[in-house]
Amino acid sequence: MKAEYINLLGFEIFARHRIIEGGGAPVLFIHGLGESGRCFFDAFGLLKGRSLIVPDLLGFGKSQKVETDKDANYSLPRQVEILKALIEYFDLDELTIVGHSYGGVVGTYMCRDDDAGIIKKLVNAEGCIARDTLVESSNAMNALKACGYDMEEFGKWLREGGFKKRALEDYESASTIKYFDSVIECDPAAFAKTSMELTSRAEGEDKDGNNEISETYRDLKVERVYCAGARPVMNSTKKYVTSNGLDLREFSAVSHWIMLDNREEFYAFVDGYLRS
Repeated sequence: MKAEYINLLGFEIFARHRIIEGGGAPVLFIHGLGESGRCFFDAFGLLKGRSLIVPDLLGFGKSQKVETDKDANYSLPRQVEILKALIEYFDLDELTIVGHSYGGVVGTYMCRDDDAGIIKKLVNAEGCIARDTLVESSNAMNALKACGYDMEEFGKWLREGGFKKRALEDYESASTIKYFDSVIECDPAAFAKTSMELTSRAEGEDKDGNNEISETYRDLKVERVYCAGARPVMNSTKKYVTSNGLDLREFSAVSHWIMLDNREEFYAFVDGYLRS
């Protein structure tokens, strides 16, 4: 594995990667809100003989933070454009995307906008489809409002206050501890602005679960599968996926991080899906 900064569209993006000539279809991993590519470390050991690319999104992990820009643009379209540039940088083709949480949303919009047909498969691991799954985004919106939309105060909530308490005390687990290690690296503005955008795109959800994100995923032409853990909060998403005739793969993991808590099962599934 190699880890390096790559300049993409003028931004320094940190990426871990293993490029193997003739190693079959490459895989691009996209992490979730507040997360970093570290959540996919196990892929390098459990997906043998494949080219893997694992970036930190702009504003997250070790990638550049747009700290000099008061109105920093961490929008979904910008993240998509940067990842498109990453695909071009590595000259990838016949690509599979594995996106977790917010990364599943980013991957969905990348597939939608893939006019060249480079992306062949999407593994959406607990991506934000149903409005009621946006738990951390909703909490962040409430905290942001309570902070008077002051990013410095929001950063204190994220790193030292209510969010830290949730991650390290209320829901303490190996996964949340690892998650918090990534969250304290991110730009609070990236966390806040991404939360705002996610909740905005899921607004207006009807009784059948249709919102902008869910409809975009539903209408994709690319082969795709939705992966979900065994948690009640995912029931509305599972219902939406199955009622629309879409592929669903359920895991026994009871946390949001199915690739951490069920790592061997998850990556064995991904490997089989890549071969199918």
